[in-house]
Amino acid sequence: MVDFVDIQYAQMLSGRLDNYRVRHTAPYRINFRCPICGDSKKKRSLSRAWLLERDNKFTFYCHNCNASSGFAHFLKGQDQQLYNDYIAEKFVSKANNSVKSTNDDDQWKMKAPVFKTKYVNPLTKIKKVSQLKHDHPVKRYIEKRKIPTQHHYRLYYAQKFQAWINEVVPNKFPNIIKDEPRLVIPFLDNEGKCFGVSARSFDPNSTLRYIIIMFEEKPKIFGLDKVDMTQPYYIVEGAIDSMFLSNAIAMNGAEGNGNSANENAVYVFDAEPRNKEIVARMEKVIKNGHKLCIWPSDVPAKDINDMYLNGVADVEKLIEENTYQGLVAELKLSAWRKM
Repeated sequence: MVDFVDIQYAQMLSGRLDNYRVRHTAPYRINFRCPICGDSKKKRSLSRAWLLERDNKFTFYCHNCNASSGFAHFLKGQDQQLYNDYIAEKFVSKANNSVKSTNDDDQWKMKAPVFKTKYVNPLTKIKKVSQLKHDHPVKRYIEKRKIPTQHHYRLYYAQKFQAWINEVVPNKFPNIIKDEPRLVIPFLDNEGKCFGVSARSFDPNSTLRYIIIMFEEKPKIFGLDKVDMTQPYYIVEGAIDSMFLSNAIAMNGAEGNGNSANENAVYVFDAEPRNKEIVARMEKVIKNGHKLCIWPSDVPAKDINDMYLNGVADVEKLIEENTYQGLVAELKLSAWRKM
């Protein structure tokens, strides 16, 4: 069956396509006047364009002008903003499916209705880093890491992190013995709503340098509110690393193997050729047909932020020069993992 997201966006086109009719739902067959050739100028009732379900996907075809394409390309031609929303929602939907398993028996059980509550932004109770005084310790830490100034407003500071989280998720930390300040990196969806946070400790002796708290069951992706997936974009491992690239998201430990990205994605893993987990994920990305960066042997650090700190002035250019796909990527990875 066609993916629910595709059906939803096909329905959103109904007001833009003349004579739009769902002729059949199993398999899906949607009929309308072709927006490319206009169908017949004499008979306004003629509708010879279709969205047809084939291999669980929508395919556009016009019997008048013989135009054809996949659904995403057709949607882009009708409404660019709708296409942007579609790409972002497909990304999250696919990523969700990669971290969830569905019991077939549970699909048919009646579930109680879930009513949406009014969204309350949890970030309003803590300060943006951009609002802190220049001599604040957090501000000095951010500047020491050379995080670009234009991204400071995306970072927050919680003086008492656990107490703040307990306000958002009651009793998340039932026994607070020693609270501490943390740098808060929020996960925002494409509507700018916060669905979780990653929080970094400033204590070098902390047993948990990073804590991730999710407010909703979604993949831990940073940057969905800013990324433009209709253009080339990068998928990196850490949120701070993503801030050094022009168009990027960060997986923050979520599964990133090429199942949930489109053709514009370039995967950028840390430069750790001896890390078996990273190598295995890179192999999956290549297998799924996506592009990825394979770092040169003389790269001075393992992650993007550290590369900047070690004098690499243009990391994005370095990534572009070392991005590969297909057989070439397989050969490059084979040599890289032996470094």
